[in-house]
Amino acid sequence: MYLETLFTYMTLTVLGLLPIMNPPAAATILLGLSKGRDKRYIVSQAKTAGMYLFIALCITFFIGASVLELFNISIPSLRLGGGIIIVAIGFNMLFPNAETNASPNGQDSIALVPLTIPSLCGPGSMAMVISLAAQIASYENHSSIVSVYVGVVAGLAIVALIAGFTLTMAYPLLNALGQNGINAFTRIMGFLLICMGVQFFTLGIEEIVVELSQLLTK
Repeated sequence: MYLETLFTYMTLTVLGLLPIMNPPAAATILLGLSKGRDKRYIVSQAKTAGMYLFIALCITFFIGASVLELFNISIPSLRLGGGIIIVAIGFNMLFPNAETNASPNGQDSIALVPLTIPSLCGPGSMAMVISLAAQIASYENHSSIVSVYVGVVAGLAIVALIAGFTLTMAYPLLNALGQNGINAFTRIMGFLLICMGVQFFTLGIEEIVVELSQLLTK
């Protein structure tokens, strides 16, 4: 029974998070921001992002709701903030300046921002994990609560491994496209990221309007 519960929650966590997280989209960001970088840099950023992702998801799962409540941050506010960051990243990819293209051999890290946050662990992923944690917290008399938590953490680890592996696939694609292909691909993905950021921003505004209307009707 314990193993069955563990496997069930592990599977639910993986299947619930992966579609929201969309690791291939994060891989395109890594691709667009890695022009002029070597394989070691790209693989290092991919692995580091996978590690950061697991840590961020675990923190969100165990204390995310408390942190949001402590700072009085709502999920719509997370969407707004994430949308602004994604739009800024997309704008830099669509209209790269000389400073962006300078020092291609520099070792500045993009693993935490923007690869992990908000690309992989964004408002949607955080909302899903926090909702799952709240649901599990209501299982006061669950006979195998330990298996539930172990299953979720194992699922988070699998998601992080899948995301890290997907990000490493950016390097073969980088070689296949060539410099001209990368420049064109970067601008296309920059435009799509701006659209995604605007959608996040719009959803946040809509949710805030709904909350305000509910408060006014009470």
